[in-house]
Parts: sequence; C-alpha cells; structure tokens
Amino acid sequence: MKEWIFHFCRNALRLPMGIFLRKAHFDGLHNFNKDVPVLLACNHPNSFLDGVIFEHLSGRTIYTLARGDAFKKPVANYILRGMRLLPIFRATDASATVARKGNAETKEEIYELFTKRYGVLIFSEGIGYPEKALRRLKKGTGQIVADCVKKSDFNLDLHVIPTALNYSKFWTLQQTVHVTYGEPIRVLDYIELIKQDEKAFVELVTNKVKESLEKNVVLTKGEHTEEKEFAQEMLINKNYQPLAFKIKDQWEYSIEKLNTMSQEVADKVAKYQRALNETKVLDANVGNRSFDFLSAFIAIFTAGVSFPIFTVWWILWYGVDTLIRKKIRNIVFWDSVKVGSMMILSLILAILAFVVLDNMLSSWWPWIFGVLGIYGAICWFRFVDSFPYIWKELRWAGLKKDVRTSLQNQRSAILEELK
Repeated sequence: MKEWIFHFCRNALRLPMGIFLRKAHFDGLHNFNKDVPVLLACNHPNSFLDGVIFEHLSGRTIYTLARGDAFKKPVANYILRGMRLLPIFRATDASATVARKGNAETKEEIYELFTKRYGVLIFSEGIGYPEKALRRLKKGTGQIVADCVKKSDFNLDLHVIPTALNYSKFWTLQQTVHVTYGEPIRVLDYIELIKQDEKAFVELVTNKVKESLEKNVVLTKGEHTEEKEFAQEMLINKNYQPLAFKIKDQWEYSIEKLNTMSQEVADKVAKYQRALNETKVLDANVGNRSFDFLSAFIAIFTAGVSFPIFTVWWILWYGVDTLIRKKIRNIVFWDSVKVGSMMILSLILAILAFVVLDNMLSSWWPWIFGVLGIYGAICWFRFVDSFPYIWKELRWAGLKKDVRTSLQNQRSAILEELK
C-alpha cells in the first residue's frame, strides 16, 4: 500500500490543525496495548475529520474504515488508501453485489493488518453527524471481530477498545478534543461463545461498546442540553494546561456524571450561568484558568513577520468557512472540508512566505524567519482566541470580594457533583 500520501498529509496537516485545535486530551492510554492488534470502536461526530484526529495525533499506526462510495473512482481510491483509509460499504453506498465483494476484500486487508499488530478504527455508529449524541450502534464491529478470529483459527489475540471522541464545539477554530480509550474487550476470552453462538457474541460486543461510550461520550442532546454544554466547558477549563498541546491521562472529573445530570445540578448550573452573565465574567476567570503566556509572547515577539502571515491566514480561513457554509448543504462535511482546504492553502501560504523572505534576506535568515513567522502566526490564533478571557480578567479583578467568593463557591459546588 502506497503511504507516501499519508506521511505528506500528516505533516501538511500540522499547519491547519495548529489553528483548528487548541488542546487534545488522550486518556486511558494503558488500555491501548501496542503489543496486540486492536480494533478501535469509536463514535462518529464529525465525518472524515474524526479519523484525522487519530492518524495525526495519536502517535499510533492506525488504519481507518471509511464509507465505501468515496473509493469508487480509481484516483480517489489510490489517494484514500494512501492515507490509511479502507472502504467499508453500507447498504446505501453501493449495490448488494458490489458491497459484499468490497467488504470481503476489506476484511482480508483488516486481517492482514491485525497479523502485523496494527490498529484499525471503525465508527460503530455507521454514520457521522455533528452533535453531542450517541446513535444506535451497528453490528458490523462485532462481525468483523468474529470473522477475523475465525480466520486465525481462533488464535488472534484481538482487543476491541471502545473509544470515545468528544469535541468542545463544531465549526469553529481552537477546538478542544478529548479521546478516551475504554476498557478493552479481549476476544480470546469469548472463543467458546463465538463457536457456539456467533450472533450472541456480536450482540455482546455491541452492548459492551455501547455501555462504554455512554459513559465517556459527552451526551448533551435531550434534557438539560444548555446546562450540559456549559458544564462541559467548565470541565475543559478545569483541565486546561497552557503549555501542552497533547495532554495524556490527566483528565479530571466524570463525563458520565455530566451525562446523567439531575434537575438539581442543572438548576445549579443555570444559576451559575446567570450570575456570570450579570457580572460579565467567564467561567475561566472564576476558575483562574491558566493563560498561555508563551504563545502570547511568541506572537508579539515575532509580530513583524508573523502578524502579516496570521492576517492572510485568517482571511483565507474566513473565506473558506464562508464559501463552505454557502455551497455545502450537508453540515457533516463542513469541518473536514475546511481542514482539507486549509491544508492546501496553508502550504501555499507557507511557500509564498519563504519565497518572499528569500528575496529579502540571505543565508539562513529566510528559513529562520520563515519558521518563526509560521509558528508565530499559529500563536496569534491562540492569542486572539484568549482575548475575551484577558479582557474579562480585568473585570474579574475589579469585582467585590464577596461577589468573587460567591461565584467560586457556586463553581466548586457544581464541580463537586461531577467528580
């Protein structure tokens, strides 16, 4: 399989991902055993971008199953496979004959990857949609596992890892993502069940994955939606680390308790929100969230070369965002198309920046200023994103002590409920 496209895209994505994401949390890493083949059974909140998160950020060799109809054209098939994507056909993606043949070929490829102890990512919901909800899981996850283990004559030590993927928000810059690897399902523990009742095994895998995802996927759709959304923001602020981009096994507080929020806790959250609106400060101010001084310093220090790049970059992003919202009706693809478009435009911008600097400077200075300019521009995105926090921090400092104490107590009481 030609993977030069994957390595090219992974490095090219470092530019737009630096402005698209603010923080990436990875928790439960001990559940992701590198010494055995793993099937990551994940929710699917954001189309192709979900696979990019794992391929670009996890640091593991992972192949992702994607909708089969995207592979129909030879050029698309070559490019997508080169990006470590494999086709899986749903009933709506192709005729029954094409789907059966395509899925059989993909299962053969998956088995070969498992024999090499690689990871494969499957979106068990079978369909993506940008909302904080969990849709009904398909049976394909358990069926793939059963087929691969049978093919190995029941010797493949395959682990199924329920994997929860959460976004802080959709369609904006400087998002926070949170990945939780749940307790693995060791397939060898269920060999007898597979032999006796394969259907029951598939059902067991589906239910175990569902139970894990319901604990670790932020579910705000339904009751207390606004309060749960705000409580998620509180948890993100609580787990904020200014200098780190990838944060491993340090997430505090329970997503499961956020999902099962009672009326009493929802009332506390609503009361706290009203108090913040009245005092015109943010939860980040009340919680004394850390500030990324390093990014602010780099942005300002390199402003002469980085601010022009940031300005052009921001205009490009705004233009792409506006065009996509007008031209693409299916919101499922908005973030993915934006990141893909910005990958290409960011590369062009970086090349142009180096060309301009090369005409202005000599020796190694174009490279030095070019790198500082690009990284400084990314820091400008982070710095600008923090402007509301900085401005509200001045207001927070001016509040009376009893008002600050009341807000802090309200916040602490809510977080105590989410431990």
